[in-house]
Amino acid sequence: MSGVDLEKVENNFLAFAWENLSPRDRAKVLADSPKTAWIFGAGASHHYDLNARGVPVPLANSFFNAFHHLPTSEGFHAYVGPFISFLQHYRGIKILEVSKWTENVEDFMTSVESELIDLRKKKEKHGLGEKDLLKSVYFCEMFNNMNFIFANVVNEAQNGPSYSLYHNLLNFCGPNDTFITFNWDTLLDRALSDTGGWSPNDGYGLSFSSVLDSIWRNEAQCSRIFHSKWKLLKLHGSTNWLVPYTGMFFKTLDYQSFVRESQKVFLYWQSTLPYETHKSRWRGGYAPACYCYYPPNLPADVFSRKQLSPGKGRIWMQAGLTGIFAPFREPSGNGVPSSPLLITPIRQKRYDMYQSAIESLWQQSADAMKTVERVVIIGYSFPPTDIRPLELLNNTLSSKEGDISLEIIAPSAEDIISRIATGYLSKAKSVTAHSITFESYLQELWKDAPKLMKRVAAKHSEVKAWLERIYMIRQIGLKTYQK
Repeated sequence: MSGVDLEKVENNFLAFAWENLSPRDRAKVLADSPKTAWIFGAGASHHYDLNARGVPVPLANSFFNAFHHLPTSEGFHAYVGPFISFLQHYRGIKILEVSKWTENVEDFMTSVESELIDLRKKKEKHGLGEKDLLKSVYFCEMFNNMNFIFANVVNEAQNGPSYSLYHNLLNFCGPNDTFITFNWDTLLDRALSDTGGWSPNDGYGLSFSSVLDSIWRNEAQCSRIFHSKWKLLKLHGSTNWLVPYTGMFFKTLDYQSFVRESQKVFLYWQSTLPYETHKSRWRGGYAPACYCYYPPNLPADVFSRKQLSPGKGRIWMQAGLTGIFAPFREPSGNGVPSSPLLITPIRQKRYDMYQSAIESLWQQSADAMKTVERVVIIGYSFPPTDIRPLELLNNTLSSKEGDISLEIIAPSAEDIISRIATGYLSKAKSVTAHSITFESYLQELWKDAPKLMKRVAAKHSEVKAWLERIYMIRQIGLKTYQK
């Protein structure tokens, strides 16, 4: 600044200047910042509660509490019968007591998975008797029902304004950073899109067969305002990634797709218009990248005739109760029924369905981690049973020994560090535990905004000149008001 000592400029003004840089300009001035891999768990999104009910995006131990307080558990807009019936028959939870039941969802689904594995072993060994056959029907229906309940609870919880803490975090992210998340929600997706520097068409690291953006298209109708290399890699899937209806079949006790031999993935981006779905049960009023209980049917012309055929010796048939969910006949929608692509919360995560897509994301994550200088983990606890994420981190620290600074942000950060192998942590350049919330971490970043503004002003003459102009305008204004 010509004639002005940067060290004497008030921090409040420098912070104001940093906040008022556009995302495009921030990308320019942070282009040479240390390349960072940001890794997010459920704790990062738990802050968001701007839905109509004020319910935070849930953690594993608060999922069913969120379910009880969101529209998912009310009326005919969501189908939860198999889940409620299962609780009564196999968990001893009376229907009128379900609203008080709040088991950790990961523990619950892991126990269900274990019982399904036992049933499968019995079936392979000597077949199933009448009791176990009935049990397999209940378990498979409930398992399939839960996939939609997971998606709807998240969609209802995130159904509000796009603003979230992720917007604030992006103020401090360089254009070469990578975002790796184990969350299904689309809060970060929307925050990235809001900057104008990220597009869902190529920002997920996936190639989508079709994109619903008001109507089914080849790609979303959005353009970038500036260039960045941001990638959002969602290793456990996403509520807005859709695949042909997939579920647990009681005959095989295995996960199968409605469409044979398909690895196609579709993207739901936004629609304020009605779309074709199961029995035309579309409901409006949802924010971009989230939808009602029933996801849209997929365009049938993307699949071959062979893929859509039921197979030799089989026929498609439609069954359902009449006059319960609606007074008049519910018309069948066109297209192929869909499911959200989610890696469900069980202790040993299964990555076998749509393996080519999910494996591609894991490989891209591993490749990105090879090039970073800094890894920041926010709200992810690295439970010892979640082996693969631990391997991703440990392999990175081992291959780049002494080069990577590691930060862990969570109220229980010290406990998380104790669960990660000490031998691997010793290979990091530095390890910092921030035993604070995501909100508090952002406040700490904000304290560094004045220092950051000084640094970029010293490097970029255009930024320095801009600071000089707005500072002088401020000084003139202050003198005017003081008279």
